[in-house]
Amino acid sequence: MKQENKNFLINIGYQALLMAFPLITVPYTSRVLGAESIGTYSYTYSIVNLFMLAGMLGISNHGNRSVARVRDDREKLSATFSSIYTIQLILCGLCLIGYVAYALLFSGPYAQIALLQLPFLLSVCFDISWLFFGMEQFLFPLTRNLAIKVASLVLMVLMVKSPEDLWIYTAIMSGSTLVSNAFLAVIAPRYVSYRKPVASDLRPHLKPIVVLFVPVLAFSIYHVMDKTMLGAFGSMLELGFFENAEKITNLPSAVITALGTVMLPRMSFIMKDASADYRTPIMSSMKLAMTLGACMSVGLLLIADDAAVVLFGSGFERCGILIRVLGIAVIATAWSNVLRTQYLIPKGLDGVYVRSTFGAGVINLGINLALIPTLGALGTCIGTVVAEYFIALYQTIATSKQLDVKVYCRDLASALAKACAIALICYFACRNISGAAVRLIGEMALFIFLAALFFFRYIKDDFFGASKGGGKQCI
Repeated sequence: MKQENKNFLINIGYQALLMAFPLITVPYTSRVLGAESIGTYSYTYSIVNLFMLAGMLGISNHGNRSVARVRDDREKLSATFSSIYTIQLILCGLCLIGYVAYALLFSGPYAQIALLQLPFLLSVCFDISWLFFGMEQFLFPLTRNLAIKVASLVLMVLMVKSPEDLWIYTAIMSGSTLVSNAFLAVIAPRYVSYRKPVASDLRPHLKPIVVLFVPVLAFSIYHVMDKTMLGAFGSMLELGFFENAEKITNLPSAVITALGTVMLPRMSFIMKDASADYRTPIMSSMKLAMTLGACMSVGLLLIADDAAVVLFGSGFERCGILIRVLGIAVIATAWSNVLRTQYLIPKGLDGVYVRSTFGAGVINLGINLALIPTLGALGTCIGTVVAEYFIALYQTIATSKQLDVKVYCRDLASALAKACAIALICYFACRNISGAAVRLIGEMALFIFLAALFFFRYIKDDFFGASKGGGKQCI
């Protein structure tokens, strides 16, 4: 099995373990904190997240790409790291000042929770995961984060008992993120030596960092700003519904992100050689992404209502329709993730990435303004879906002459047909089962079993068969 396949499996294993956490935390926090407290947390987090985005600008993608290109030379690697990290520290310092001023002067009744979100912003100062991912050193950052997640889960169950404990919940979530990122800074000297750069060392990185921030900012508009606008123009109750629904639909997105996390540094390394074959690994990655995306999107449509009742409890039934609508976007997210992380960013085509994401942000903003006052969280979900498909369509048109789009569409159609057939079988087999929890377990177990059967040849030959003969590769 190729190293990138192993890295992908490591990331998938990590994401699978992370998926277990919402299955515990979401039912617990929904029942203990309630929709309104969850909405308050979500609203204040959406604000601090804007400052976190400003603190990183486009450093995550640019740093990852830059490190991958020089990772074989420690001298160049240290110089590149030092320059980029210095910019990061300067930005974070400015954002810390701005956020503290906001929390003290403008956060109103949410001042206490807003201040308790501060460790999230402090954690950005130590977030050098881009260094490790660029070197394709995935195991340490992921195991470190997993250990912190387990500790935070234990603290949450022990200490959060009522809606009045929202401040404890916030402190646990923000503090654990700070501790997690601080470990990265401790281990970094094993790989690089920090040297104070001069101004001329910073200049080559400023433009790409700013350019790559534009899509990050636009992305925040239709993800982070979704919650901000829903809290401002809707209600905290609707925001609580949306927050919980998004936690479920973020699980398949996390699996797709794992693929991009592995392949961005790999493709950046490959594309530094202009004559290298990049079409084959992208084609293989897209087939995997479409298989996963189709199964997870259709699977969410199947289990949405039962998942809302079982995971969130009484009073959260509205989350079912929200999960269904957001689930439609999974395929578009998977498609654009492959194009972005495996072609546009490694190839340096930042302009296409910027325009597609910025356009989607504008579209989503308009839909939110039009629909949130009347449809609430459902309007936010519709805006998100339209924005995701705009990105996928724009990036596809822009890369259609360089990439094998027809093959990608064929793979998507095949995977979607199989996924729909599996879902229909599961629906008719489980519809008469009484009890939402038992029915949910039955639907999920049968869906996974049938998916393994339907896609057995692909899993056996294309993925695990990548090490045999050297001809095929999955990613």
